[in-house]
Amino acid sequence: MAAWGTDDEPWPPEPRGSSGAGDDPAYQDGYESAMRELTLARTLGWEPTERQMTLALLRAVRMYGRVRGGKVIGGRHPEWLHGRADALRALLRQGIGTGGQ
Repeated sequence: MAAWGTDDEPWPPEPRGSSGAGDDPAYQDGYESAMRELTLARTLGWEPTERQMTLALLRAVRMYGRVRGGKVIGGRHPEWLHGRADALRALLRQGIGTGGQ
């Protein structure tokens, strides 16, 4: 049994089926929101650290794990959190926050 968060079994679990979560407007909004926040931070001359990015990802994943049953929290649908987590994960894989872009 693989540990959660590895490449074998990512957390949150990837959507099953042919449509995927990427088609959900809330998912897209969450993904784009995280990207816009990074762009704004850079525009203002601030580059987040790897630790800050990891903590943001951890918060999004934990919250998604709690609300993925469909409950809206803070005016956001669970798939918004999933999109945000995926965006943060993608940025970390690109090396954002590690000093190398």
